[in-house]
Amino acid sequence: MGDQILWEDTRQQVNKHNTKNRWWKSHGVEVVRKKLDFSDYMLDGSNVCVDTKRNIQEVSMDCGRDHARFAREMDRAREAGYRLVILIETTGNYRCISDLARWENDACRRCDIRRYGDCTKQRCTRFKRRPMTGETLARIMTKMAVDHGCVFDFIHPKMAAKRICDLLGVRYERP
Repeated sequence: MGDQILWEDTRQQVNKHNTKNRWWKSHGVEVVRKKLDFSDYMLDGSNVCVDTKRNIQEVSMDCGRDHARFAREMDRAREAGYRLVILIETTGNYRCISDLARWENDACRRCDIRRYGDCTKQRCTRFKRRPMTGETLARIMTKMAVDHGCVFDFIHPKMAAKRICDLLGVRYERP
């Protein structure tokens, strides 16, 4: 709306965020792509930045095998004076970290061994490393929030654009 520009990181894949882009366009939000050192969305003058995750599976990878890189990004945001919000887009009934205790990894959900009841939580015979469980993911995210000063937030994908605007303080036209 005029004087505000929502910055979107150039590493955000074009045509993968059409729902958000349509919402912003219909609500008069100007979005400009620019390389950002951390996060996916920022607004000049705001001390909050938003990193979006397309689903819980992506967060699981970031908290697991990409843990060190993910933690460095959180630390870069904090050192620059920003509060990093990790906005997780989910169609499931997950509204907070503790809800993730009941989440099941996609790899486990598709596994024949699990389907026939031969899977144990202690070890996995199909994968070299056992896929992350919901309980483990919740524990890691809670620790990361404390250690790195970030916030994890959950939202339905259709509401993500509005939530980003609300978090950053972006003004938008209300229909």
